[in-house]
Amino acid sequence: MLAKLNFALLNYAVLVAVLAACWGVGRLALRGANTAPVAGMLHPLATTLGLGVGICALQALAVAGLLNRSAVLACLAIGLVLAALQWRSGRDVAPRPSAGGASPTWTAPARCVAMVVAVLLLGTALAPLRPPMEWDELAYHLPHARQWALHGQLVVTPWLRYPWFPYNFDLLFSGALLFDNDVLPHLLHASTGWLVAWLVLRLGLRHFTPLTACVATGIWLILSRDDYSRAYVDMGVTLFVLAGCIAFDAWRETGSRRWLAVAAFALGVAAGAKYQVLAFLPLFAIVLAWRERRVSAWLLATAALLLPCIYWYARNALLTGDPFNPVGGKLFGFSDWNLGDYAGQFDDLRSHVGLPHWLLWAAPLAALWPTQRRSAWVRGAAIFSAWALLAWAASSRYPRYLMPAFPLLGLLSAAGWVWLATRLRWRPAGAWRDRAAVWTPRLLAGLAVVVAALVVVRGARNIAPDAAQRDALLRSRIPGYALLRQLDAQPQGRIYQIGLEGAIYYAPNPIWGDWFGPWRYRDFMGLEPAALHAALTRQNFDALLIDTSRFPDVVLRPGFDRFFNKVQEDRSVQLYRLRPH
Repeated sequence: MLAKLNFALLNYAVLVAVLAACWGVGRLALRGANTAPVAGMLHPLATTLGLGVGICALQALAVAGLLNRSAVLACLAIGLVLAALQWRSGRDVAPRPSAGGASPTWTAPARCVAMVVAVLLLGTALAPLRPPMEWDELAYHLPHARQWALHGQLVVTPWLRYPWFPYNFDLLFSGALLFDNDVLPHLLHASTGWLVAWLVLRLGLRHFTPLTACVATGIWLILSRDDYSRAYVDMGVTLFVLAGCIAFDAWRETGSRRWLAVAAFALGVAAGAKYQVLAFLPLFAIVLAWRERRVSAWLLATAALLLPCIYWYARNALLTGDPFNPVGGKLFGFSDWNLGDYAGQFDDLRSHVGLPHWLLWAAPLAALWPTQRRSAWVRGAAIFSAWALLAWAASSRYPRYLMPAFPLLGLLSAAGWVWLATRLRWRPAGAWRDRAAVWTPRLLAGLAVVVAALVVVRGARNIAPDAAQRDALLRSRIPGYALLRQLDAQPQGRIYQIGLEGAIYYAPNPIWGDWFGPWRYRDFMGLEPAALHAALTRQNFDALLIDTSRFPDVVLRPGFDRFFNKVQEDRSVQLYRLRPH
């Protein structure tokens, strides 16, 4: 257990150093700005802004072919020096009173919900410390980042899934992998979730009540609970969209072009990490056009927006003809994908169609609060949420793709739930009320301690502080892990794989085979053994790696052994060499 504690402390120390450097950069960028509209939120906003600047720095280094340890350490050192210089002047201004003009009152229900939120936060603290085991991070997020780290520059890797995606946030993963640390990407992604929670709490305190703020923070933590153990980008995108909304509202309130540039920059970072963010840009353009017609302001906003994301879209347009490759293929023409891949991708999305989480359904009830109906901020949050829901419903209807709207939807929904609770709350009489007021917080605090202890024990199980424990854990979770690592250490030539696209990170690189792209499964799996052997031979493959638990019929076809010789196997994962013919 001591080894796990040391492992956790070391990785969190690295994360703190990274976030401190980001805060230093962001605080310097906001120095002299009118911070009254973001009272209580300056520190998380500065950290977010610095994180975006760090992404741009890594992007510039990677484009120039200078992505290496020395350059990353130099960027970190500059950020830490700026943080030290900003420390004395980095104190946040006092938060404004809550809605209605009264000082925030922490009632007993608010304190009880705050304890629940604390337990939820604790539940996310250990999740990032486990080794990579989730599908998307193993299939393309970490593999792409590792290729950039190995080459020291941004390279297009066609044998991986989505080689043309915008990958702003994955650049952070690449910086971590330069130091052979694949736990830090989890922590970096998790930190964006914690920053969102911080901003949601402060927004709730500013525009609602402590109870609503805590409920909204709890809603966010519940909806995002599965993402703290993953090197994904969704919470990072959510953070920058939320920061963009806050900065945009600060611009609306103050008219300061500094905040307009910050808002556009944050949205640009998000648009350089996920195509879905493009759906929000028309809304911001409409609001900007409604309030601002000066050409200079539009030029500033456009430049700030394009700075962090234009590389990805321009590269795609120049090299493939489709700036939104591959999703723009039907309009601009396909390159590595074809119409079948395009249809298959959207069929996959349709298989995940679902309603938004029920915790978000109370958002319309927020309008029943008279004080909230008069709030320009609440109206703006409602407009953004409605736009996000309409864009989501018109496109994927995949619940996870609605995540950028979760913070503002969660705040409105929390206000709705609190309004509903005030109307339905049962009020015990006399002595029962007095006893409940005394014992409920105590019982809840005791329960919180017990739950927290269980959360820590459970979370510690997946922490692997050394190579032996890491291998043991991954052998139990990743199909064919031992064989994949052996093949990585002892190459077997050019390998085509079937059914292991979710474990590419641990496989020898390069390795070919996926549902989409030039080496799509459907071009090979339906072939009889002789035709399969001929097709693989034409593309100079030496071996076939297959997960027979997913695709057993491929190796069971008559005559398969005449063309393929089994070399090794690890449970259901089998390696075959192509026989000479």
